[in-house]
Amino acid sequence: MLGLPVTVTQAGSKGKKAEIIILSLAISIGTLLLALGLILYIRKKKKKKNAQMTKREERMGHTTEQGYTNESRKEDMDLPLFNLITIANATNNFSINKKLGEGGFGPVYKGMLEEGQEIAVKRLSKNSSQGVEEFKNEVICIAKLQHRNLVKLLGCCIQGEEKISNTKQITGLA
Repeated sequence: MLGLPVTVTQAGSKGKKAEIIILSLAISIGTLLLALGLILYIRKKKKKKNAQMTKREERMGHTTEQGYTNESRKEDMDLPLFNLITIANATNNFSINKKLGEGGFGPVYKGMLEEGQEIAVKRLSKNSSQGVEEFKNEVICIAKLQHRNLVKLLGCCIQGEEKISNTKQITGLA
């Protein structure tokens, strides 16, 4: 320092400190990059999931449903949810001319989606004691059943007091 030669221990000590600092920086930067990569991966996965859901909703004319919690929505992802306006348009606002019949649950209407697919619309009677949870459970159960003698469930609508299920329309049966 004052023109005196540097001893080996002083030089080794400075090199050791520099080595520790470089190693600490490398570990910190590596951890930071790993965390950033994980965050980007999770965001990309979430964005892809949302994009798929948006495409499905656009294709079927759906909007965010009312009466579903976020928790129940996760388990019901396979069941398309129709907007009440889409169903009202398909049935000419539930016109008496579109009415096919009536059962214990309420009236059934014939409808036509904008894509040209014929549907049968079962509108739960407002006098029914069946609540939203019971209706959801019934619709999910029917959606899971697949048999050649059963009509395919296309989706449902739960908005306000309305509880509606939509099935594929079968024509030509006597």
